[in-house]
Amino acid sequence: MTRVAIIGAGPGGLMTAYLLERKYKNSCQTTLFEATDRVGGKILTRRFDCVPAIYEAGVAEVYDYGMIGPDPLQQLIGELGLKTTPIDGQTVVVDGKVLRNEHEIAEHCGEAALMAVEDFRRRAAAMMPIETWHEGFWQDDNEHPWARRTCEEILNEVADPAARKFLKVAVHSDLATEPHLTSGLNGLKNFVMDVPGYVRQCSIDGGMEMLPRALQENLIRTRLELNSPVVGVEKNRNEGYRISFRRNRRIEQQDFDAIFIALPHNWLNSIEWGGERLRRAMTEHIAYYDRPAHYLRITILFRKPFWQSLITDSWFMLDAFGGCCVYDESARHDVGEYGVLGWLVAGSDALTLVNLDDRTLVNRAIESLPDGLYEEAHEHFIEGKVHRWAAAVNALPGGCPVRDTRAAHLPEAKEHPGIFVVGDYLFDSTLNGVFDSANLATDLLHSMPLLVDDLPPHPSKKSATCFSPQQQ
Repeated sequence: MTRVAIIGAGPGGLMTAYLLERKYKNSCQTTLFEATDRVGGKILTRRFDCVPAIYEAGVAEVYDYGMIGPDPLQQLIGELGLKTTPIDGQTVVVDGKVLRNEHEIAEHCGEAALMAVEDFRRRAAAMMPIETWHEGFWQDDNEHPWARRTCEEILNEVADPAARKFLKVAVHSDLATEPHLTSGLNGLKNFVMDVPGYVRQCSIDGGMEMLPRALQENLIRTRLELNSPVVGVEKNRNEGYRISFRRNRRIEQQDFDAIFIALPHNWLNSIEWGGERLRRAMTEHIAYYDRPAHYLRITILFRKPFWQSLITDSWFMLDAFGGCCVYDESARHDVGEYGVLGWLVAGSDALTLVNLDDRTLVNRAIESLPDGLYEEAHEHFIEGKVHRWAAAVNALPGGCPVRDTRAAHLPEAKEHPGIFVVGDYLFDSTLNGVFDSANLATDLLHSMPLLVDDLPPHPSKKSATCFSPQQQ
């Protein structure tokens, strides 16, 4: 029996535990350590105090590319018995004007700006066709002409200032950072999401937090240790690994044959890495992907969805806060007669505002609405909620240059071949990316020389766990 530890019960840790059970059956005895009193990490569905209306306080969607080829995450969602609802949005609010279609863009920004936006999006789709995005190897990114240019440089090639502003507003929330702090290629991967028909997005019925709950409920052979922050990882004398964790103000230790570290990047420094070789490797790993990006969610409950007479999309983009996405939570969740809007403030604006009190932030959000909605927002306001996600995502996921997937998931393979890293920051800062990461890392477990005879994989199982991610 192979003893496996997983550090972190966010989506990456839960997916890793689920995949270990499906791939290796009874060969693994798994312990999942979580520092807090809940599972799910950045997936967080909450309710308002005044009425039982839910909203997404963290991760808001998953991508669905099943129309192109195998989609392991969508198959996992189906395997867990969950349902999804498509969500979409094309509306952009610029200079107080609600622009819902090409005609309104041309009317406000000018025909030249509309043509520049359309030309840019056609160029983006040509530079990354959906088939290439789905089937491509991640290391191919290193050869892309935009890989070593900044997103700001790419935007500056758009000569029309109105078109440039429109594109910048539309992409800012997806980047979670400023265009000069990320690559043109990362920008491209987000620009194409605004191309109609490029890829579908969806929300999980009942709330995104249904996913971690379902994963937890389907874990059979995994022991979950809540309120048990791991403070140390080191090699033991038996060629295995020792974890030190805090429980009830005491430090306890357990030994394992393999460890999966499924923490957000900004949590990795909270662990003391024992031994000079492991310490150096983890320090280098942390430094390589140290590109913090930031989100701030401001969600407001209203007496009615007054904006739906103007905007019927699941979300719209707003030119406030450097460009932010405003979700119509009442378009995907049943909130009765009420209406719910959720502002996703990103990048430097999120970091600047994060220390303001909740009331001030709620007022700032309402004030950001165009004149046609501002008065009604004040009139119908009931309650506001704020959730802060500073440094919770990555400004340059995958790093630059992108490392081969084995090296990315095995920070110190020579003397510590049983310490694996799982994270969305290794791919694309999405749930799809973290699933691919967990899938790859759990496959690598079978390559450990000391464990290969004890871990027969089960490739014949017909489930989401059998699909190899396209990025291998």
